Amino acid sequence: MNIKSPFVLKQIIEHRQLFTQLVAYIEEHDGDVEIPSRLYRFIVRQAIQTEATQGNDRERERIRYTLSEDNLLRERLIIRKDPARGTLVLAPFVVDMLRHFDIGRMRGLSQAELEDLRDGLNQSLAAFQELPIDLENDDFTDELRLLRRRIQDTLGKMQESIAALEAQGDHLADQVEQQDVGSLEGAAETRKALENINRIYQRYILPALEFLDPKTRFKKGVPAITAIRRIAKLAGESDQPALNEEMQLSANAIQSYVKDIDSLRLSLERYVRQDRQQRQQYDAVERAFNAIRLATEERHDDSFRNLYIPVRHAAIQSPGTFAGVKRMRFARLEWHDIDHRADIEEFTDRRIEELRSQLDKVGSVKVDPARARRSEAELQEQLRQHQIQALLETWTIPDDCQDLHASLHDYLGSHLEGYTLNDLLEALDWVMALPDFKFHARFQHLEIAHGELALSYHPLIPREVPATEITA
Repeated sequence: MNIKSPFVLKQIIEHRQLFTQLVAYIEEHDGDVEIPSRLYRFIVRQAIQTEATQGNDRERERIRYTLSEDNLLRERLIIRKDPARGTLVLAPFVVDMLRHFDIGRMRGLSQAELEDLRDGLNQSLAAFQELPIDLENDDFTDELRLLRRRIQDTLGKMQESIAALEAQGDHLADQVEQQDVGSLEGAAETRKALENINRIYQRYILPALEFLDPKTRFKKGVPAITAIRRIAKLAGESDQPALNEEMQLSANAIQSYVKDIDSLRLSLERYVRQDRQQRQQYDAVERAFNAIRLATEERHDDSFRNLYIPVRHAAIQSPGTFAGVKRMRFARLEWHDIDHRADIEEFTDRRIEELRSQLDKVGSVKVDPARARRSEAELQEQLRQHQIQALLETWTIPDDCQDLHASLHDYLGSHLEGYTLNDLLEALDWVMALPDFKFHARFQHLEIAHGELALSYHPLIPREVPATEITA
């Protein structure tokens, strides 16, 4: 029995909750289009059992014949079947239809997929530059048909990508906000959700922004929007105003998606920073714990002496020991029936009395040491700022500078004694205040590590004058 494809697709749509398992299998296996035949048969059996529970025997037999593998193969809904390996390949439009029904399993366009779309539009641009733009020419009309298909493919995939990223971002953001970070399980789930958000941000959001930015530089070819606008320019020069207008509108339609992608970037950037900050805090806590444990082991002698670590010990004085650790309030800790708070209060009272007795013997202190140290620190900071500005007055920004942070970091590191990342931030403030400063941030995350600290930033690149394009 041969049942036509419209009826087959109708049955698949009616049981889409079952057939989306095929999309889940494809996504779990990194886009492998070969589906095990046993998985497809299992889904068909589930659909048949669903009708059997309702007592509809006639519909059950109809599903059996309609969704059989041989019938789908005859109707070209299965493009290949391998009985020896037990696999089959569904037609691409069937898989795309199932993805459309299950937006939660859709994913954004990766760097490779965006590059493939851009390469296709660049190939069309090269073909239009070689062929005469003549609607009566068969070679030209073939290229024009291919270009229109590529543009529609780009528009459709960008729309699906944005919908998928919005759904995944909202779901992961809800997980982060609703989890109880006070429990180990909640903290683990939050950390996992933040890692997934960071993965979406790095793998899909930033590449999409670069793809849609007409100022992005590529080693080969031009941005997708620039390619379409150049084709529109060629059409306008060849007295084809309708084609020129069509291409300009297509370029504007693709570029309009940058607002949606940028909105997603802004909504996820807070969680990306939270993920990075959380990793730094975990590292800081681990470093602090190891330093204090080592100091305790060095001083502990299995007796009740040397129970306290001196305030001036290296483990306490190191500026990186507690870097990134957020101050938190904890309830009173009861450990082995010992009231540590009472012990500390008793020790503090006794120590205050000792200090007062020493002060009475020595006399009053005329100079406040804390204020003196603070004034000296402010003076050193001002001298440091003057030293940095003196170095920058003799420095010029390189002509091929594609990362202002890295250029300043290399220059100051080789000319400034005791250089730290704080000096880099001070230098950036001074350079960005110059009247002829013409740099803008790029959609990319980079990191500079120096000493015990690291600086995460968006690279600053030269701002170029936008190229003028002919519009209809």
